Amino acid sequence: MQEKLFTADAPGKRRKKRKRACTGEVMAAKVGGAFASTLSTETRAVGNGPLRGLLLSVLPDAAELAAVHSCLGHVQVLTRHLLGETAAIVVQGSYAQGLALRGSDLDVAVIEATPKESKQKDAVDRKKALACLRQLAAALQEAKLPDIRIALRIFSAKVPVLRLHCGAKGGRNTVVDVSVGGSLLRGACDRSVYAMLKQDKLGISTALCRMVKLWAKRRRLTNTLKGGLSSFSFVLLTIFFLQQGGEANAAGQAHSLPPQSMVTGTKPTPANPEKCCPHPLGLQPLATEEDLARLLLAFFNWAAEDLPRLQSFTLSVSSAKAERRAGPFKPLILAVPFAPGENAARCLRADVWEMLIRRELQRASRFMKQVVSQSGPDRRETVRLLFAPAGEDQENALPESEEAEDPQPPESQDMPSDAEGSQSDPPLGRAARKRRRKIERRARSRQSPMSDASMPEVVAPVDRWLGLRTLLNPQ
Repeated sequence: MQEKLFTADAPGKRRKKRKRACTGEVMAAKVGGAFASTLSTETRAVGNGPLRGLLLSVLPDAAELAAVHSCLGHVQVLTRHLLGETAAIVVQGSYAQGLALRGSDLDVAVIEATPKESKQKDAVDRKKALACLRQLAAALQEAKLPDIRIALRIFSAKVPVLRLHCGAKGGRNTVVDVSVGGSLLRGACDRSVYAMLKQDKLGISTALCRMVKLWAKRRRLTNTLKGGLSSFSFVLLTIFFLQQGGEANAAGQAHSLPPQSMVTGTKPTPANPEKCCPHPLGLQPLATEEDLARLLLAFFNWAAEDLPRLQSFTLSVSSAKAERRAGPFKPLILAVPFAPGENAARCLRADVWEMLIRRELQRASRFMKQVVSQSGPDRRETVRLLFAPAGEDQENALPESEEAEDPQPPESQDMPSDAEGSQSDPPLGRAARKRRRKIERRARSRQSPMSDASMPEVVAPVDRWLGLRTLLNPQ
């Protein structure tokens, strides 16, 4: 019957039908496995409001997920060809957490160990890591794959990385950072985040994490080389907030998450080499515009008002509690899942926290108070300003009524001079670190609300100075 249909059609139409069928088979083979489900056109359409529309616009699309899956397949084949059939690859970062945004980097760790050895401690010798990455780079050059190209060899760093660009030339590329791990335990903290967020069947927690990540990136708060807070830290903060009940009291709905120890247990589990990259969460979000508005307002209010009071506590998503701690001053302590002795916010500097991040949280809280009371074009404009990249014109503009009640200095002046710059700036030297510690000590000593640094500068009129001079020297 199919032959009859082709015979009945004109020759041109017949060729188009065959070409279309072949193209569909190729795309299905590329996507395959975990990425087989594509997003519907209706879901990709702009949502009912600016917040939901923004969320949908930053989700990875089917083409990007297919490119990621294809690249993982190529890297896995080359790794096993070079290192043996027992070698494996493990995905880390936002893709392992299920929170990838459009254009997110893909972090991959190559595991050389055998299955029995791969369950031991995740440690690797730097010389072996360099040798493995050089082998992989040479194999990629020899293979001359059209969709995978070597972008950078970052071999002088403490953790050597081979950076790849995946995708057709001239099109949108996916950045893949390949490192070497010691065991299949690599990325266990990321997988625990995925397991916790998966408990929310509606995907509202996932949507909130993505929105907070997007806000932090656009406001340039995630530059850890300059003392910022990593994207992973913002995700842990959001999960901790949801574990406290989220905005259940305000909305009458429970959007809370359970403690991580109840979901994954207290011991990490090795990654599954055959399913190294889980399917991204929340690609078809059920969160409404009002859900996102209420959750974002509740989160920014909590982060601006309650979070600064927890500086003497360790925030743990494993127990969902703030545990009192002792030791030197730290602006924020976030326990890493399965590694309670490690601080996810270890790169955060006190001056960046006080002068930049806290002010940005307060700014976001003020904007969200406006968003929940607005609709139509006014809400769309306020959302645009809230998520505007740092440095844009009129990025700190607020409606006149709100600005009159709570005047704030321009946010573009909040970042200290040593916290500016690009992600590619080199790490600070020994002398610079010493100067930075002095600045942090001064910042801590000036944290009192009545300090001179927080008081506005008052310039006396010229007539007043002349009058004082006359009183002191009447002649």
